[in-house]
Amino acid sequence: MRFLSLNRAKRFGLAAVALAALGMATVPGTQAQSQSQAPIKIGVLAPVTGPLSTPGKDMVDGWKLFWEQAKNQAGGRNVEYVIADTTCNPDQALTQARRLVHQEKVHFLVGPLCGHEGPAVAQVSKETGVPLVMDSAGADSVTKWDRTPTMVRTAVSASQIGHPFGDYLYKELGKRNVTFIAQDYTWGQEVALGMVRTFTEAGGKVAKLIWNPIGTKDYGATIASIPADTDAVVAVVVGADRVRLFEAWFSFGMDKKKTIYGGYWMHQDVLPQLDDRAIGMIGNSLNYAAGLDTPENKAFTTAFAQAYRRLPSWFGESAYTAGLWTKTAIDSINGKVEDREAFLKAMRTVQVRAPRGPLRLDEYDNPIQNVYISKIQKIKHPVLGDVLTNVPVKTYEGVSQFWTDKPEDFLKRGPYKR
Repeated sequence: MRFLSLNRAKRFGLAAVALAALGMATVPGTQAQSQSQAPIKIGVLAPVTGPLSTPGKDMVDGWKLFWEQAKNQAGGRNVEYVIADTTCNPDQALTQARRLVHQEKVHFLVGPLCGHEGPAVAQVSKETGVPLVMDSAGADSVTKWDRTPTMVRTAVSASQIGHPFGDYLYKELGKRNVTFIAQDYTWGQEVALGMVRTFTEAGGKVAKLIWNPIGTKDYGATIASIPADTDAVVAVVVGADRVRLFEAWFSFGMDKKKTIYGGYWMHQDVLPQLDDRAIGMIGNSLNYAAGLDTPENKAFTTAFAQAYRRLPSWFGESAYTAGLWTKTAIDSINGKVEDREAFLKAMRTVQVRAPRGPLRLDEYDNPIQNVYISKIQKIKHPVLGDVLTNVPVKTYEGVSQFWTDKPEDFLKRGPYKR
């Protein structure tokens, strides 16, 4: 039984999760397939298992929520999607992308989640001509130095969220000598080095830059190596490491000695694993915060909470918005996704107002969007009751992936490399 109706899919939820973990889950539209027009088929690449499976679940759930609300319809056609498990591994992402294109015959791809998977999946799009809607992988290169004509990004470029935080760190937090703790892979490097660039250009000094691999079990050595004269610490951490750093920080009594800020750390999906010690701490510099007070975000977070009994992280919102963006584009071309050029042109020209705010693509196929500096607060949610969430305290409006530079000047600088 490969194709399930929506109601039956809900009853067989556990089976669907098991299939998704194998990269084989298929979820179809709710209405009968038209005899004259085949369904639109979308391949979704997400880390259902592995070190980033929690963000991966948010990504899948955000995507599912949008299409359930849209009744799995776009451009007058039924929509089906196939979820493929990438495990946050570029080789696996490459294999799954090729499977979706050659075996599943999808009309376009969405994903992957992890930054270092993005270039691998973009290569499949380049080889085959099958459009790629990159979400939420944020490797800078794919919308800067190594662009793919058949790819657009609906999420964010890694350093795009780093640049505002470096500026905020110096100008509004007043920090001058800072240690950065960052994850040692593409996304972590580019987010952190984007922060370092704007912080140092403003006049700040980097006391130390500490790199940790994904899956670091013990942050004791990292904490012990923080220079004594550091006046603040900034964390750029992903996956299960986020909890490990949080616990180590308090276990070593660092909360009484230094101030630590989440440049990219306390996302919504990890907050249920933390506690009230997080309240008041800066959690993130991101293009989304679940505590954003807008009608669009309130409607989204309420629906997400009702469906999944939790608030969405930025991965959930990003996938939801990828659904909104693709449907808007498909509607504008009356469902003719087989015309790849028309679909890509529509993706590049439509504008959407997402839960995170207004969005439009720049000429390099990356969104121009707001970036929010947020603090962790406990709120009383109408569905969930008392819950920790990220609430914006500063909004950088209409942030470009090139920050304040002209694109040609930014590109001349070359990629951020550690």
